[in-house]
Amino acid sequence: MTDDRLSAAMAWLRADVRRFDLAVAAATLALGSLLLFVEPNDFETGRPEWVAGLVAFVVVLFRRWQPFVMLAVALAWTAGHVALFDRPTPTVFAVIVLVATVAVRLERTRAIVFGLSVGLSIYVLGLIGNDAELGDARALIGIVWTAFAVGVADAVRSWRRYRDATAAEMRSAVLASEARVRQHVSEERLEIARELHDLLAHNLSVMNVQTGAALHLLRNDPDRAEASLQVAREAGRTVLDELRELLAVLRHEGDGADAPTSSLPTFDDLPGLVDTLRATGLDVRWRTEGEARALAPAVSLAAYRIAQEALTNAAKHGIGGADLLTTWSDAGLGIRVENPVGATATADVAGSGLGLIGMRERAVANGGHLDVEATGTRHVIDARLPVSAGVGPTR
Repeated sequence: MTDDRLSAAMAWLRADVRRFDLAVAAATLALGSLLLFVEPNDFETGRPEWVAGLVAFVVVLFRRWQPFVMLAVALAWTAGHVALFDRPTPTVFAVIVLVATVAVRLERTRAIVFGLSVGLSIYVLGLIGNDAELGDARALIGIVWTAFAVGVADAVRSWRRYRDATAAEMRSAVLASEARVRQHVSEERLEIARELHDLLAHNLSVMNVQTGAALHLLRNDPDRAEASLQVAREAGRTVLDELRELLAVLRHEGDGADAPTSSLPTFDDLPGLVDTLRATGLDVRWRTEGEARALAPAVSLAAYRIAQEALTNAAKHGIGGADLLTTWSDAGLGIRVENPVGATATADVAGSGLGLIGMRERAVANGGHLDVEATGTRHVIDARLPVSAGVGPTR
């Protein structure tokens, strides 16, 4: 209980610098008065000692303002008191406190030299004040007190440096953590942007093609127009379902719960994608080589999105259909989409921006790679993905 009260009292004093300085000044005055007036002396204490005590209180109270000036005042008053009255003075204890205050602000070597010079000055004043010979214990005590003050100052200086270094490390750790959070948020935003691009680009392209066909066939062939509108409706429903699923994932992202992912497409949904594209009029010639294997969920999603984006590009920019080749091997899954393009479309396909970037990033993020070849007549997308995420396939 006593330790708790002492800790609480120290915390109360440190909470306000002025309150702490007032306590130190009062303690200095009390200590000087105690040692001066309790110790038996061959002189009577009087007004000079009371004035010296007041000076000691004031210089310690304002030591933070100008420590070197306050120390000079205390030393001058101490020397004058000893010279005039030939007896000790309470300001000597103020000198000790001010030595510690100044030494804290100096480097260790300079603080030691400074303390030694002040200690010798106090020693000489002690010899004069006590009319003693060299080696007198009453004079040597000044050197001891000065050494103690320099030692306390060195400990305080080291503690402050440790405190500042610890605070700097904590700030660096906080800044690094915030940077990691910002990077994670940026990566999440890019992932969301890729998901939105993949699901919207394909399905909206299908809707645009089918509604255009329906408008063209509406008067002459209502049945085919209705079929085109049905395909457009299914594409619109797919967009809504995937957007609803993506929003559900985002809502659950910060809850610590497992986010629903049941409607996210996988590579097993590729036949449905091919059928949808064929219904839009794109001639997809699909061949598969090798024995199919189970894919990690992330790889399966990436494979579907890459095939979707590549075939969507072929539908938007290509002529004469697209060749889709999927190959299975020990190295993983290969997806190759090749389609002829017109001369004016080559630059658009090769520089389509987010689509190609998204495909390449999906492949790399799962340990694979993606190559794009664009010539004047053909456009080829060749992706290689491992069976498990993060394990790169051999080329």
